[in-house]
Amino acid sequence: MDIEIRKLTPDLAEDYAHFFDVTPHDINEDEAKCYCVTWRSDASYADEGHWFPTREDRRTHAIHFIKTGRLQGYLAYCGDEIVGWCNANGDCQYCLDYLRSSWPIEEYREDVRVKSIFCFVITPRLQRQGIATQLVERVCMDAAGEGYDFVEAYVNSNFIDTCQDFRGPVTMYEKCGFVRFAERDGKTVMRKALRQQL
Repeated sequence: MDIEIRKLTPDLAEDYAHFFDVTPHDINEDEAKCYCVTWRSDASYADEGHWFPTREDRRTHAIHFIKTGRLQGYLAYCGDEIVGWCNANGDCQYCLDYLRSSWPIEEYREDVRVKSIFCFVITPRLQRQGIATQLVERVCMDAAGEGYDFVEAYVNSNFIDTCQDFRGPVTMYEKCGFVRFAERDGKTVMRKALRQQL
C-alpha cells in the first residue's frame, strides 16, 4: 500500500473536513464528531474553551483554525483519498495546561521547544497497517528539521483497543524511538529527544 504523508496546509482544509465527515472515529457517531478542534495553538482556547456545542460548529471552526495555522498536523493519503490524520501541534500551551490535570507533563524551560502529538484518526478498514507509525515518523522528521528539542505524546499506559483511544499505544511510540518519560495513574508521557541536550 502506497501511503503519502502531507503536512496539513490551508489549501487542504476542505479535504480535511470531508475526511472527518465520512470517517467513523467515535461510538457516538454523528453528533460527536470532533473535527479535532480541541488540540490547537489558539489563544481563544482560554476564553471559548476547547469544545463547541454542535458538529457543524466544530466543522466550521476546524476549517477556520486550519486556514489560520492554529490546527496543525499531518494527513495520510492513499492515492487521492485521505486515510489517516495525526494532530501534531507545536506551541500548544493551552492544550498542555488542560492535559496536566491528568498527565505528568513537565513545565518546560523557555528555551525548550516541544512538538506534541495529541491524536490519530485512521480509516477503519486500514487500521493496524502501519499508517499511524508513518505519521509519527514524519512528525519527528519535520520537528527535528524545525528545531524542536522533543516530540511528546500523551497516552494511556494500557492501550484501550477501541476507537475511543485515539492517542495510540505505548508500543508504537517505542518502535519510533520514544521512551516512557513520566507516568502517573495510568497516564504516560512518551518522549523522543531530537537533539542532544546541554
